[in-house]
Amino acid sequence: MDLGLTQKVALVTGASAGIGYSVAQKLAAEGCQLIICGRNSERLEQAYQGLVGSQAKVIPICADVQNASDSQNLIQEALSQFGKLDILVNNSEGATFSNEAVENLSDEDWLSVFEGKLMGYIRMTNLVLPTMKNQQWGRIINIVGTSGKEPSSRLVKSGVANAGLINFTKTVATQVAKWNVLVTCVNPGLIDTPRHREYLEVFAQEEGRTVDSIIAGTNKMIPLGRRGVSSEVANLVAFLASECASYITGVTIPVDGGLSTSAF
Repeated sequence: MDLGLTQKVALVTGASAGIGYSVAQKLAAEGCQLIICGRNSERLEQAYQGLVGSQAKVIPICADVQNASDSQNLIQEALSQFGKLDILVNNSEGATFSNEAVENLSDEDWLSVFEGKLMGYIRMTNLVLPTMKNQQWGRIINIVGTSGKEPSSRLVKSGVANAGLINFTKTVATQVAKWNVLVTCVNPGLIDTPRHREYLEVFAQEEGRTVDSIIAGTNKMIPLGRRGVSSEVANLVAFLASECASYITGVTIPVDGGLSTSAF
């Protein structure tokens, strides 16, 4: 299937590893020109080297999209290099797990999450919209955790932020549809990434169990019986970025093997 992405310009944040890197690989394979960004210059360089062999032009930019000036400079550099920006994939590292009771969370605890992922996605969206509206074409795809729809006591702060992002996505999608700018959410479930492995090691230590036993136990909760891999998330992102998804906007789509229980 030709996704019609040849020569489209895509910016993928958090692209140095995990889901973000897989998204960059998939978009490059589909013919996109790429800007990849991440906060860690060493990991970003490794990701860049992994993409150099593709036919796509790839530009790595070390930036923290939770920082307003970094975000502005990132968009300016992308437009300077390519003259346009067709696709934005907002992706950040997974949430930090915590079992803290809500009443024990301080204002600073909440604000750190809101100023991070929530404002990071909102800020990047606002920065690319003028260009996309002027082009009369654009795709914004937000990678948002399942805790936005499936509350978890271990993900209280990020769950609230993710719910806000789902709401934001729907609102923006409605406002910019007339310019053919489509905005969607992708909700990855339990995906086997380096970050996820770090969480498993923490769980194993806390519970005095092995990582393998935790994986076996949680896999039983997933109807497909296994964790996903990041390329399965990337496949959906590429589809949503393409002409094949030209009548899809404002939705949140899980990639979780059937794990989520919400009907909507």
